Amino acid sequence: MLPANWCVVRWLGDGNRRHAFALGLMLVACAANEGKSGGVGGGANPTASEGAAASGGLGGRQGPSTGGEAPSVGGAGAGGSGGGVSLAGAAGAQAGSGTGGSDGGAMGTAGSGGVESCDGPVGTISGALATGVAFKDTLGEPVNAHGGGIIRVGDTFYLHGERFLSTTTDNLFYGFSMYSSLDLATWKNEGIVLPQQSAGELGPNRHGERPHIIRCPSTGEFVLYAHAASSDYQTDKEVVYATSATVNGQYAYKGPLKNASGALIVHSDMSAYADDTGAYVLAESGHLFTLASDCHSWLSDKSMPAVNGTSSGAESPTVFKAGGTYYWIGSNKTGWRANNNFYSTAPAITGPWTYQGFIAPVADMADILSAERTWLSQSTWVQPVTGCTGTVYLYWGDHWDGTQDTTAPGKHNDRATYVFQPLILGATKQLLPTYKTTWKLDVGAGTWSE
Repeated sequence: MLPANWCVVRWLGDGNRRHAFALGLMLVACAANEGKSGGVGGGANPTASEGAAASGGLGGRQGPSTGGEAPSVGGAGAGGSGGGVSLAGAAGAQAGSGTGGSDGGAMGTAGSGGVESCDGPVGTISGALATGVAFKDTLGEPVNAHGGGIIRVGDTFYLHGERFLSTTTDNLFYGFSMYSSLDLATWKNEGIVLPQQSAGELGPNRHGERPHIIRCPSTGEFVLYAHAASSDYQTDKEVVYATSATVNGQYAYKGPLKNASGALIVHSDMSAYADDTGAYVLAESGHLFTLASDCHSWLSDKSMPAVNGTSSGAESPTVFKAGGTYYWIGSNKTGWRANNNFYSTAPAITGPWTYQGFIAPVADMADILSAERTWLSQSTWVQPVTGCTGTVYLYWGDHWDGTQDTTAPGKHNDRATYVFQPLILGATKQLLPTYKTTWKLDVGAGTWSE
């Protein structure tokens, strides 16, 4: 055994990082000596083909970042205090969950499947404010997935969203598409993961929107949740779900998400989120639905009006966690338009939530459609990108066509582009204080630069 005043983290720092996995149980002694109450990871074990961790890592020492999520070396695990390095117990991947340290550390998200150094791809993201980022896939076709989310499995990010046709402006459901990337800048088309159904909630002449995929914490199953509605959006609407054993497989449609009494989630814009506390569906106007352990039904609905801010109700709910703080971003209800998005924070996903204001500059505080409008975007997702040095919180907003000329918003959604920007946490209340036309994302390090 190592002497009591030694730590494996210190030993790793001497250039012997490659031998870390041979140390086994000595990590326990290391965590006891230098970890500040870093918890032990747990959670579901993904399939072996996806490089799963049998368990999360042990909380590491105090890290360089403040309040951020802990980088994970070699797999998903529990963060140490204050964003310290998390040493994984197995050659793991992203889905293991853990408990954060007591000094602002968080669950070790996005483990990189046994990565032992900062080596990793660097993506360059570029797009003018007026146009957004016009991503092309590896075949040169526009990336066409909107209003959705990103999920990381191993070292791959999977972006999924609504696919819009160029041959119609009806915005009906024609399938949810998926793209994969190692650097969040170069995208491969994975195809349609959930096509239009022959009948029912996602059948012909129906709307299907806001698809978000989570990995169910207790089962490891991938579950896609979405909003379905009649063509008029009003006759009926509900949250529906579909499942798949693999993240980029064909999702089997299961129908509306119900509780034990058969009640539906009768809301429009929605999102989904999972961490070590459980799995949730979030709906417009500040509703949080806690899901059952198998993620196939919902247990409770909690209304949190604080997240609506000064609006009559928030659209496009977007939730993420940084350190010990949850963030809930929402937009005003202005249809297919960019507007001034706002956010709230809380110590737990169940609240209490505190309204913080707009996430980007606003020249006219009384005008929700003033010139900046969250850099001409509507929020849809925030993806933590955790590396060996820190975590970048990547904001994804949709840059809808016609977002500047609002005479006919939403008529050509196939032309929609993207607003990908790094969130700035802690410096000011504004999370997007400036628009970065070109910037670089270092996935291996979990850092960004201009």
